[in-house]
Formats: sequence, structure tokens, C-alpha cells
Amino acid sequence: MPVPSSPDEDVIRTNLVQRLLARLVSASPIYASTLSTLALSCVERGLVLATLTLTPVHVNSRGSLHGAVSATIVDLVTGLAIASWDGRGSTGASVDMHLSYLSTAAVGDEVQIEARAQRVGGSLAFVTVRIMRGQEVVTLGQHTKYVKGTAPALV
Repeated sequence: MPVPSSPDEDVIRTNLVQRLLARLVSASPIYASTLSTLALSCVERGLVLATLTLTPVHVNSRGSLHGAVSATIVDLVTGLAIASWDGRGSTGASVDMHLSYLSTAAVGDEVQIEARAQRVGGSLAFVTVRIMRGQEVVTLGQHTKYVKGTAPALV
């Protein structure tokens, strides 16, 4: 469980995570095409909250949030949660990712995204994600990332 941080540390973390988000979106065509409008709403140690209003690019042929888009969201925001843990600018490589699709969301819906780093160790990081439409869980995600060799900037 993350140690509580001070308001000043949260400002530093927020700035670091915002810069990382901008860098990742600009460097990745998949992030740029699907998640360029992702908006951070809260950054604390080990926690990132964000919102995304769904557009036609986010949905499948039935008009529901596409599973691949959910996976892309999980992939991106878990890295942000890892960065929020200790300020690292590189957030590792995927080892394992599980998603459970529990409900749907459609064009025009605003989904809320919660990414919570459960543990960031010397080799592995474990992060959980909830994608919500209002009070309803749309997608649950678990992501394990290999982080050895990535350097924390904050302690």
C-alpha cells in the first residue's frame, strides 16, 4: 500500500505524470489516435484518476467501448500509476495483463478511470484499473510490468 504523500509531493507527482502522459501520447500512434483526449483528474502516490469521453474511434461495430481500446487504456494508465509511485520516467514492459469486461459504454459517455499501483518493487509492478461509467464498472484490469532497470526519481 502506498505511503501517504504531502500536497507538495502531489504537485510534483502530478507534473511528472502529466509530462509522461504527453510524451507517451506523442510517441505512440495508438495512444495518439485513441487516448489524446484522456484528462487527468487526480494524481497521488500510486493512484491516477482520469476521464475520457468516448467518440466513434473508441467503439466497436456494435457501438460499445471496444475491448482493444479498454486494453490500451489499461496499458497507458498503469504506466502512469507506476510513475506516480516514485516519479520514474520509464515504466517498464508488460509481463501480464488481464481484463474483465463487465458492462458497456457508448459514444458520448464519459468514462472514469482509476489506476492504482498495488506494489512497485525492484523488478515487478502490480497495478489494478477500473474503467467506470457512472457507478457501473465497465472494465476491470490487472497489469504486471517488469520495471527492473527503470529509475525512481522520487523516494
